[in-house]
Amino acid sequence: MDGILQSLGVIFSLSGVAVLLIGALLGIIIGALPGLGPSIGLSLLIPFTYSMSPELSMLLMISLYTSAEYGGSISAILLSTPGTAAAAATAIDGYAMAQKGRANEAISISLTASTIGGVLGGLALLLLAMPLAKLALQFGPAGYFAVGLFGLSSVAALSGGSLVKGLLGAALGLALATVGIDPIAGTPRFTFGQFELYEGVPFLAALIGLFAVSEAMALAEKHARAVPQVKERVGHVFMSLALWRRTWRAMISGSVIGTLLGILPGLGGNIACWVARDYARARDPEPQEYGHGAPNGIAAPEASNNATVGGALVPLLALGVPGSPTTAIMMGALIMHGLHPGPQLFTEAPSLVYAILFGVIIASLVQYLVGSLFLPVLARTVRLPDGVIAAGIMAFAILGAFAIRNLMFDVWMTLGFGLLGYAMKKLDFPVAPVILAMVLGYLIESNYRTALVASQGDYSVFVTDPISLLFLILSLISVLVPVRRAWRARRARAVVTE
Repeated sequence: MDGILQSLGVIFSLSGVAVLLIGALLGIIIGALPGLGPSIGLSLLIPFTYSMSPELSMLLMISLYTSAEYGGSISAILLSTPGTAAAAATAIDGYAMAQKGRANEAISISLTASTIGGVLGGLALLLLAMPLAKLALQFGPAGYFAVGLFGLSSVAALSGGSLVKGLLGAALGLALATVGIDPIAGTPRFTFGQFELYEGVPFLAALIGLFAVSEAMALAEKHARAVPQVKERVGHVFMSLALWRRTWRAMISGSVIGTLLGILPGLGGNIACWVARDYARARDPEPQEYGHGAPNGIAAPEASNNATVGGALVPLLALGVPGSPTTAIMMGALIMHGLHPGPQLFTEAPSLVYAILFGVIIASLVQYLVGSLFLPVLARTVRLPDGVIAAGIMAFAILGAFAIRNLMFDVWMTLGFGLLGYAMKKLDFPVAPVILAMVLGYLIESNYRTALVASQGDYSVFVTDPISLLFLILSLISVLVPVRRAWRARRARAVVTE
């Protein structure tokens, strides 16, 4: 009870309300700018949260994460260019409505559905995280090793269509995670005499470089692109009663789908939005409207991609395993505050856990407030030229990199990772598996070696431990299902060609 009261005290303090409002404003702007998204927003934000308490830091990040998921729909509706991948499904019917002069109506559906999805996803997090965390306290080193491996197996879903490229990225991330002090022997390894690497490769430098700097380089490359023109001005964003009656079922079904898919590592808004749209279309009495401006074609995907926020935080809080690049960034932020994500967090920092649990719900409501009041102004950000956005990202990236430890070494590392990320984009390699492997590398290695030490080198401990065996099987399924799907798709294409 003390933890609940302390967390509510932080949330409703002046500082708590301020970070929620700032996070919502930044999130909507970042989400609305095509090419950016919650991952880049959080990677730029983390260095500036060092001086905050962990509770305020997490509230700010959750508010930005939630609002960025919604913000992606603004450019999807006004420009037919999704601000985030999770808003791709929204662009189909949203832009069609905007072309008919109903942009306000489309954005009002998007804002309301996103809010409902965020609240329901937050309620699921509140109900599921604690029971799962109590169960996870029973896990031993072998079980935690298998849980980490299960989280890493999500590279199959984050590989962007090429499992080989995803696995290569994960291998690079695991290799980078071995730099620093050996977790068992306590001796430096792969540091090449650089004291700056004793704590490992700076996670934030890798994060900012791979996500933000590489994106700035890509934006600068196409700076000559014409400034997007928005035909219709955005005004009020309140739904009519008739729209409520027509869309509430799609919002609820989208929220449930988003929450369930968000819990599964590697899935998330990118997939949930399409599943939710297809489900709503299959049950809509007027399916022929889809693609031509169907309100439920906006309500279902928008509710689902915001519901994934609460769902994705369930494995992070309960098991200490991030299920998406964005939650991997949040996990890194918790580690940098000296905390250990996972079930032990419930006893080590209960006020922080409750601040996160309640924060998702309240951040969704704040998003609705900010979206309702400031959207006509915020929607103008979609007109910003790419060159201006790229310059802003680079400035914040370099400032943030230096703020990590006040070392130029971190700035050079950030720029180096930026070049690596840019090259990976050019070669169509996903960067998310690198970050995921860097975060999970320590968990996997330390528990693997601890389990072997405890069992005196007996490898059978990984299959005799029921928890370990369960997650090893789930990991195998997680990798094999996308492989089988890709094989069937290739075979179908071959048949068509013949």
